[in-house]
Amino acid sequence: MNALQLRRLRRRLTASYAAVSLVVLLVLAVIAVLQAHDRRYEQLDRLLERTALSADGFAYPEGEPSRLVVDRQPDGYFGPKRRPGAPVLVVDRSGRIVAGPSGALDPAAARRALRRIRDGRLLRLYDEAVDGRSLRVAASPLNGTDGVLAAIVAVEPLASAERDLRRTTLAIAGATLGLWLLTIAAGWLLAGRALAPAAATARREEAFLADAAHELRTPVAVIRARAEQALREQGPDGPAGDALSAIERAAERASGTIADMLELARLDARRGRFEREPLRLDLLLEQVVEEYGDQAAAAGAQLRLEAVPEAVVLGDERLLARSVANLVENAIRYGAVGGRVDVSLEVADGQAVVEVRDHGPGVPPAQRAAVFDRFHRASGAAGGSGLGLPIARLVAEAHDGSLELLDPVEGQPGARFRLRLPLVGAGAG
Repeated sequence: MNALQLRRLRRRLTASYAAVSLVVLLVLAVIAVLQAHDRRYEQLDRLLERTALSADGFAYPEGEPSRLVVDRQPDGYFGPKRRPGAPVLVVDRSGRIVAGPSGALDPAAARRALRRIRDGRLLRLYDEAVDGRSLRVAASPLNGTDGVLAAIVAVEPLASAERDLRRTTLAIAGATLGLWLLTIAAGWLLAGRALAPAAATARREEAFLADAAHELRTPVAVIRARAEQALREQGPDGPAGDALSAIERAAERASGTIADMLELARLDARRGRFEREPLRLDLLLEQVVEEYGDQAAAAGAQLRLEAVPEAVVLGDERLLARSVANLVENAIRYGAVGGRVDVSLEVADGQAVVEVRDHGPGVPPAQRAAVFDRFHRASGAAGGSGLGLPIARLVAEAHDGSLELLDPVEGQPGARFRLRLPLVGAGAG
C-alpha cells in the first residue's frame, strides 16, 4: 500500500468514525432534549398543582346545603398581583368565573375546565388554547355536600416553557456540534497514529524504489551497450551470438522495468504537483494508437479507435499519454490473441471516458483484485514489469480521475479498462 492509498484509507477511517460518532451524538442529543422537555413540563405541572391545591383556604364550601365562599380581597390570593405561582381562578358550578383575573381564561375555556372535574375526582392537568395562546391548566374540584361547587383553576402560558426548551435545544445542538468536531479531530489523529507504521514503511519502499532504479540504470545500460557492441563485432551467427542476444533482450526488459520504477517514484514524490494545461484527449489517443499500431499488427491484432471530437481535459500530456499507452500495451501483450484491441472515447456526466478493450482470455477471477498491485504480473505472462497498470491508475488519480477494471460481459471475452477524467469546465482542476 503506497502513501496515497494510506492517506485515502486515513480519510475513510476518519469519515467512518465521524459518521458513527454523529449517529451516537444525535441519539444522545435527542434523549437529552426529550429529558429536558419532560423536566420542564414536570416543573410547570408541579407549580400548577401546588397553586391550585393551595387555594383551599381562600375558596371553600360553607353551610348545609353547601355554598361557595371566596376571599375577594383585591390583592388577595385571587388578585391580579398574586405571585409567585400561576394565575388562579374560581369557576362556579354554572361556569362563571367568580374570582381571579378574568383574562386568564375565556368563558368557554372556563366551562371546559369545570366539565373536566364534574366527577369530583382529583386535580386534572391538560393543555388549553385561548385567543391563540397555548396554556397549561390545572383544574381541582371544590366539593360540597351536594357535589362539585366550583373548579379551582391555575393557568400558566406555555410560551415561557417553550422558550426555555428552545434555548436548551440550541445549547444541546451547539454542544453536539462541538463534540462532533472534536471526535473528527480525534479520529483523524488516531487514524494517523494507527497508520503511522504503515506510512513509514510505504515511504521507505518508495525511497528504495527510486534509489534502486537510479543505481541499476547505469549498469544495465552498460550491459546492454556491451552486448550490442559484441553482436555488431562478431555478428549474430558468432560463437556467442545466442548468449549475447539473450543478454541484450534481458537488458532491454530490465531497462524498461527501471524506467517504470523511476516513473513511479517521480509520481509518488510529486503527488499531482505538475503543470497542467488544456489538451485534446481525442488527439492524444490518435497519437497513441498510431504509435502502437505496428506493435499490435506484429502481435496479430488490429488496433482500432473510436473517439468523439473536441474532448478537452486539463492535464500533463506526457503523463496522460503514458497512462493510455500502458493500457494499450497491456491489451496487446495479453489480449492480442483475440485479433482486435478497441480504444474508445466518450463524454458523459462532465467526464471524458476512455475504454481500452481486448478480446483475449481476460483477467482470471483470482487475479482481478491484484491487477493494480505493483509488480503484479499475470501468471505465465512474458514481458512487462508489473508496473504499467499501477502507473496508469496513479496518473489518473493525480488528474482527479479514476481507472478501473470492468466486470466481464457474459459471452464477450477479454479485459476492459475504463479511464475517467474530468473535462475542462466540469470540475477539473
